[in-house]
Amino acid sequence: MTLDELLLEWSYRSEKGYPSLDNPSDVFILERILNKLDLPTYDIIQQLKEQEDAVTIQTDDEIEDEEEFDSEEEQIPNEEPPGEKDNDDELSQIQGGSVEYDDLIKKTLGVDIIPTSNNSYKFSKNTFEEQVNSSDLKVWKDLWEAKPDKKTEKGVETAGVGKGEVSLYWLYHYSKSNVKVDEGRENDDPDLFFNGDGVEVKAYKSHNSKLSIGRYGADKENLRLLSVIFGISTLARVFGGDGGDKTVNPTNFSGNDLVKAFEHVIAFSDVDLEQLSDLYPVFSDIKNNVDYLDSMLSYTTAEEGALAMARKFLKDKLERKPGDGNHLVNLKKDGSMKFFHVTFAALDNEKILDNMGSSQSAMKLNFTKTFG
Repeated sequence: MTLDELLLEWSYRSEKGYPSLDNPSDVFILERILNKLDLPTYDIIQQLKEQEDAVTIQTDDEIEDEEEFDSEEEQIPNEEPPGEKDNDDELSQIQGGSVEYDDLIKKTLGVDIIPTSNNSYKFSKNTFEEQVNSSDLKVWKDLWEAKPDKKTEKGVETAGVGKGEVSLYWLYHYSKSNVKVDEGRENDDPDLFFNGDGVEVKAYKSHNSKLSIGRYGADKENLRLLSVIFGISTLARVFGGDGGDKTVNPTNFSGNDLVKAFEHVIAFSDVDLEQLSDLYPVFSDIKNNVDYLDSMLSYTTAEEGALAMARKFLKDKLERKPGDGNHLVNLKKDGSMKFFHVTFAALDNEKILDNMGSSQSAMKLNFTKTFG
């Protein structure tokens, strides 16, 4: 494509039929054309902006003041250049996006025009790994800790955006990945949406360790179930002379701890608690708690009870975000990414007890062992 053809293409696709560097939409169109030609987009546009004062572009009013062309042959029709029709989809404006994130990127990078990537990154309905191209790593790292202000308090960074989230938004939204990226963060929404699918963003040192998927202090139902299970277990150990293990409780436990706790629950279930409650009122409360567990969970053995609790615990949390069939991605500052395709079917595996647990009211799960 010659320079004249490039300018004609840009003019044709501009909003008014002539391009303006003051119009963000026109600038974006130019970016897409330059990217398609593998030209240094950012440098070219910056040079154009510096020379803008020396460039005069006719307006509609100026054109109307000029003499009309003497013949139809002299007129320049506003037609699409030959051979360029197939590029429509590739050069069309990116859909979606976030004005808040875009403004934050410009502020963080100190630019007026957001740089774009000439690379393409995959996104699919499965678990997969990706690596940021070396040509994109500088922007990725520069945006790593970027956070917007609180909506209710300007100048104060929000805690709702974690490390790497803005980097990931830029990487997929401003590249050739053909992914429509939207901001989440409303209520229980995941952090981002890729083509409408939720993507929850984490940034831990390893893809293969247990990743925290959030605190559950507000999840009253599951917290009550766990309190009953571990409360009965503690009581059984006290009655048995073993004493209580203060390190194991509703906010700190492993999958194996759940199995041991349900062994005590099963033992209490085999006792005639109703008869004992006539003598000792405390057993009436224990019976009510055991009945509550039976009404909420289906089990006949300790392992079945632990599995039922673990699956409910995890599904309730993951249903909110990212959601069944969506993704959780773990990012590293060096550009390594692993997207986990979260499916509830994978949680039905009996090995789930080896892969989950809780620490200080934060639910943790080994996503690699669970989802691949």
